[in-house]
Amino acid sequence: MTVINGNSVSAVLEVSRKVYARSLFLYPNELRREFGAEMVEVFDELVSEAYSRSGFPGLLRVWFSAIRELVTIALLGRLAERMVPIVAVTAALAVMVWFAGYIGYVMETACPGCGH
Repeated sequence: MTVINGNSVSAVLEVSRKVYARSLFLYPNELRREFGAEMVEVFDELVSEAYSRSGFPGLLRVWFSAIRELVTIALLGRLAERMVPIVAVTAALAVMVWFAGYIGYVMETACPGCGH
């Protein structure tokens, strides 16, 4: 962690780092496992550099960028990650319902008086 102008700045940067690191749970599991540590490291560097150049407005610009990425990449990826099993189960159920209806139709046409 880079210390710029004393402890208060260091504390702000450390809190930013911790909040960002905790927000990684919003990313898809595989992406987080593979790149999570690097993402935190890059964020830490960006925040430190932005704060040293522009102060609080620089810090906010990095956060706005991070939040935009969380919404456009993390949440959409996480949603897609969860949707795959839901779509698969829904499709399997739809096929089973269709097949049951088809079997009923075949039975009805093959033997019109059977089972009534």
